[in-house]
Amino acid sequence: MANNREALSGKISLFKYISQNFTKAFLTIFLPIFFIGSLVLIITLSSITALMQVSFIEMVQIFGYKLPIIIFHTIPISFLVAVTITLLRLSTENELMALFSLGIRSKQIMRPLWIIATLFTIILLILSLIKMPQAGQQYKAFKAYKLTQAKLNINPSKLGQKFGDLFVYIKSKKGEKMEDIVIYTKDEKSSNKLFIAKSAEIENINSAITLTLENGSGYTFEKRSIKEINYEKMKIFQNIKSKAYTYKNIADYWIKYSFHPKKKRQILFFIFISFIPLMGLYIVASFSIINPRYQKNHTYPILGLTSVLLYVIATTLRKDGDFIIMSAAIVIISIFGLILFRRKVSRFF
Repeated sequence: MANNREALSGKISLFKYISQNFTKAFLTIFLPIFFIGSLVLIITLSSITALMQVSFIEMVQIFGYKLPIIIFHTIPISFLVAVTITLLRLSTENELMALFSLGIRSKQIMRPLWIIATLFTIILLILSLIKMPQAGQQYKAFKAYKLTQAKLNINPSKLGQKFGDLFVYIKSKKGEKMEDIVIYTKDEKSSNKLFIAKSAEIENINSAITLTLENGSGYTFEKRSIKEINYEKMKIFQNIKSKAYTYKNIADYWIKYSFHPKKKRQILFFIFISFIPLMGLYIVASFSIINPRYQKNHTYPILGLTSVLLYVIATTLRKDGDFIIMSAAIVIISIFGLILFRRKVSRFF
């Protein structure tokens, strides 16, 4: 009984030891890449201010919509680099050699990293297949709403503004209330119309856009006549064109993609990238666990080559692939990593 407790305690200590070293390396790599990606995204998102007025809170909201994309593209490469740094540092400082001399096998060293790789793969699948589609739809709905609002935003003393097909000029504006408004519309086939009002207000109720004019006059110019009307209140209805977005659940979202020749392969790219932690783990570990006295360090070139090849395969699948090719690629690469690890590491340590 005492021996079992000691063995269990040893396994927990080893798991904690490897996990702590990996976590430090992972955060050292992940956080700088994440912040760089966030900075690039913020610079890119700043361009939308040319199309619409966005507050600081709304910019934070948009950043939240794009956050799953940054995390998804940051985790795989950060994981591979962190595994490499962790195992190579423990090897060069002879800590792994000390563990091996105590009877701990390399498979035991890899078990915590394999569990972490599995967790990361699950996280990446959730991000790519659930969170990113949801956030993408929320961003499109938000953008459509803001573009509609931008089209309804009429500023005082500014020429060339439009409400739908109507040209609008206002002298002053207090909140949503506009004063001294002039509206002009030109119809080449029939007549031109001019409306003048002392006050006006735009309402947007359930996407029904209404411009209400109060205390004004209207003029219709035809070839040989001018018609005039006076009114206390007039409502003008317009269909402001905007790309309205309809939310879809995840199943409907991917079903729609499955009928698109190009977009349906996007899911192959997402799934393959999600499996990079599991596929690349044993490949980079095969060159990171070394005896520094007898083996040369080729770890970083192998890490770079592995990362490039995995992303090249992912890009190829996105351009021309199917589920059978993707599944075969994942299985073959994973088996190759296990065989490589067995030949270079586990048969010695």
